[in-house]
Amino acid sequence: MIHRREAFFIAVIIVALLPTQAMSASILSGNSSPLCLVPVKNGEPTKADVYQSFRLTSKVVVVRGLDRPIIFPLNRGGVWTINTTGAYVPFGGNFPDHYQDQYATDTSTGDVIGVSWKLGVFRLRPGETQFERVFAADGKPFIHPFSVAYVARLGGTVISDNSGLYLLRPSGQVERLYWDTRVGGKSPGRVFDLPELKLLLFTAEGYIYARDDNGNLTIFDKGFGGVQAARVTADRRIFLERIDQNLVVPWPPKDPTRPATQQASHTYENFGGIETYVGTLVRVHDKQMSVDLPQRVYNPPTEFPGGVMVANAGNDGLYTLNAENRWDLVDQSREIAGNVIYLFQLPIENQAVLVNGREGLFLLVRKTDARAVACLR
Repeated sequence: MIHRREAFFIAVIIVALLPTQAMSASILSGNSSPLCLVPVKNGEPTKADVYQSFRLTSKVVVVRGLDRPIIFPLNRGGVWTINTTGAYVPFGGNFPDHYQDQYATDTSTGDVIGVSWKLGVFRLRPGETQFERVFAADGKPFIHPFSVAYVARLGGTVISDNSGLYLLRPSGQVERLYWDTRVGGKSPGRVFDLPELKLLLFTAEGYIYARDDNGNLTIFDKGFGGVQAARVTADRRIFLERIDQNLVVPWPPKDPTRPATQQASHTYENFGGIETYVGTLVRVHDKQMSVDLPQRVYNPPTEFPGGVMVANAGNDGLYTLNAENRWDLVDQSREIAGNVIYLFQLPIENQAVLVNGREGLFLLVRKTDARAVACLR
């Protein structure tokens, strides 16, 4: 079986051998994309960023219910965001601001809950612009909270702490949840909720554990593969996003005597439900397709709000997929492109994709958007 990394290099070789003119005639429409690029105010790299724009967006976090992203730059201090005027500004206030801090949304109230290993537990109420700290990391009850997931069926937000597992109710009340230390040790690890299966996954000390809502804990995986994200597929299997190779895990396991991941299959699909194989887009949200990617597109496209696929061709710019399954060039995208160019999905309220171009940050928006008056021409 060819793994993702091998497939990547095969794709590069094949695309390099294909005649550029023939490929362009067959898959590029020659038309302008319905999306365009708006410069982000204050989005140019400064001396603090070594004048390199990719250092502005080391990590971009999107939290459901929070209408602006949480952006961690690589060099300059602080945590940043894109505000309602389209400017790159400090996020503001005291809140979980470490690169590894986590956030979850209580959908029953709209509250955003953030946890910081060093600072404690924070809450952002709907309509407010800054977090408030509701529990310090002082042992009352949290010592070092480090992972969080809202679990509607349990009636609150599950928080992993060095001292154990807790449930934060919308009222602010905290309850201790049973954690079987005989199986999982003292610290639960990072938490992922799989609501369709009424299951929680935890990663800790080289293991992945599965916990049902009765508190039963089992070993899901052994080793340091870890989990970046987890979800349930349409056929009720568990999709695991990992650094090296994504997995689809049957649940419940066919053989209960073996860890579930040992019974998994590899997949080229990414966590967003998009799959490419050797220069071809083959699946989007379980919809099978066969669409050649533009030259120099080596990674899965990014989904714009509403389902438009945006392909990043590096120095050759950005393309969007049209209804005829051909690619339209985004105006001026070649002028702002470079060897290092990144795309980041933003909160759905933004109706935009954040683009880190050669000389700064841009918002990719629809040409019908009011912001499009500032688009590059």
